[in-house]
Amino acid sequence: RLASGSGRHGPRATTTRAWLLALALLPACSAGLSMSAAGVALEKKALRSSIRGVLKALPADAIGAASARACARVLSLQPIDRSSRVCVYLAMGQECQTSRLLEAFFDQGRAVYVPRVTGSSRDAMRMLRVDSMRHVECLPRNSWGIPEPTDEEAARMEDGLAPGALIDAVVVPGVAFDRSCRRLGHGRGYYDTFLARLQAARAAESLEPAAMVGLGLQEQLVDAVPVADHDLPLDYVCTPDDLLARAD
Repeated sequence: RLASGSGRHGPRATTTRAWLLALALLPACSAGLSMSAAGVALEKKALRSSIRGVLKALPADAIGAASARACARVLSLQPIDRSSRVCVYLAMGQECQTSRLLEAFFDQGRAVYVPRVTGSSRDAMRMLRVDSMRHVECLPRNSWGIPEPTDEEAARMEDGLAPGALIDAVVVPGVAFDRSCRRLGHGRGYYDTFLARLQAARAAESLEPAAMVGLGLQEQLVDAVPVADHDLPLDYVCTPDDLLARAD
């Protein structure tokens, strides 16, 4: 099912301004929480716990089949089709798997970037270019069980925020999503910060905003994701049964 507005993929200038504002607000947001923000934080924590419990009970074969359907919806998006540089997360066991996306993007000759976390601060995630599916499969796993380049290898890899190599589209993981394309992440702020930096870098080069696509299992789609003032929606959310687009 395609939500209202999903057929449009024109310039996202308002999105750029919103992400630039979010980038400016990030230090203030991490400095302290108001009472209302504290309430939102508690709601987020409860929802994360609930969804993780549901996902933990799903068998691997069911996740694999559902992931293939969700990835097919991502590949049907026109903003994805016209993106030459795409970033795709490498999934943990109980997440929507992304191997179908990676294989398709490599087959199509696109430049593919994957995340690497270098520390605990919000800005400690880089997106680095991988050459092939074989390259991805050979990456060692980090403490979360996610394939990731080593320090030595990362130093030689192209960065998706480098001038002239800016990513065009980002496939974003999450714990939960809603039909307004709002996302609940794992709470570390890596993606919020990276997306704000990417949109600012693209705006500085007079490029339209990168497409931001959430990918999840049907069990991760909820009625409403609790959000704070600095939380901004994605452009699209794809699940096995739904292709949702943010209404402008």
